[in-house]
Amino acid sequence: MLEKEYHILKDFQLESGEVIPDLTMEYAVQGTKKLDEDGKITNAFLYLHGWSGDCNSVENLNPVIGPGKVIDTNQFCVISTTALGTPGSSSPSTTSRGTAFPEYSIKDLAVAQYELLTQGLGIEHLRGIMGTSMGGFQALHWALEYPYFMDFMILHATSHHFSNRMFGVYNLMSEIIEDDTEYNQGKYTKNPTKAMEKVAYLSYLWSLAPDNYEECFQSKKEFLEGVKERKADSVDWDANDLVWRNKAVFNHDLTHELSRIEVPSLVIGIQQDQIVDEKFSLRPLYEGLPQAELFIYQSIWGHYGCIRDVSKSSEAIEKFLADK
Repeated sequence: MLEKEYHILKDFQLESGEVIPDLTMEYAVQGTKKLDEDGKITNAFLYLHGWSGDCNSVENLNPVIGPGKVIDTNQFCVISTTALGTPGSSSPSTTSRGTAFPEYSIKDLAVAQYELLTQGLGIEHLRGIMGTSMGGFQALHWALEYPYFMDFMILHATSHHFSNRMFGVYNLMSEIIEDDTEYNQGKYTKNPTKAMEKVAYLSYLWSLAPDNYEECFQSKKEFLEGVKERKADSVDWDANDLVWRNKAVFNHDLTHELSRIEVPSLVIGIQQDQIVDEKFSLRPLYEGLPQAELFIYQSIWGHYGCIRDVSKSSEAIEKFLADK
């Protein structure tokens, strides 16, 4: 596990106009720092995690990020953050504010990261950004808000918008929680365990490639054991954190903004991904970006392939970075 560090952003103003007086931002740093004559980091690289991760999620990408890897921590100083709204950074649960915690947008996540880097770490430029899944949503906002702040982007298993099917699944997640009597309109004293287990089950049914459910389990009993393991993950999830996070992603739509993004980008996808599908999510992203390359690979792990099979993207990343 990487050592986690913290920085407080004072009076952070959200896109809605609401203000968080003391916004805690959690982050981790690995790799070799290269400094200019003024002591500024010149080789910073930002990794942005997905829907259920945190700053330590970067370790899931060890096949491509690390000493001697394609994103070489001997060459890059890799910074990973825990997104606003996710435990570790300020969220409904970590602030104990629950439903009083202000709703936020994907843009707010990117702006908070920008302020962390510029105000907290004194970074004035990034070599690049890599965003996985929801992290890619944030990376696109970075490119819109701070177009000259980075040299390149790697967008993995992500999209510029929430497809209708994607919205339907995550909206059902929120409905399952909000309709549960133990949720009590967000004023629960104990996390609604059964609702969270159902949410985890739903997520599990959609996250893998269809072949996975048939080829990796020899019986219905064995399959249910896999479900049981996934349900156990929900123990660490907070209901209000999840509902608030889903509200943020529901409004993610940069369809009419893509043509303004001129940051050289590598769009990476998984053919069997049922969350970020190729036809409606991935290819429209690639086709809408003025300077983009596309790489798609096969993975029985579906959306999870962006972690489980990330090594399959290594050669494409290496080729993309060769002239960067």
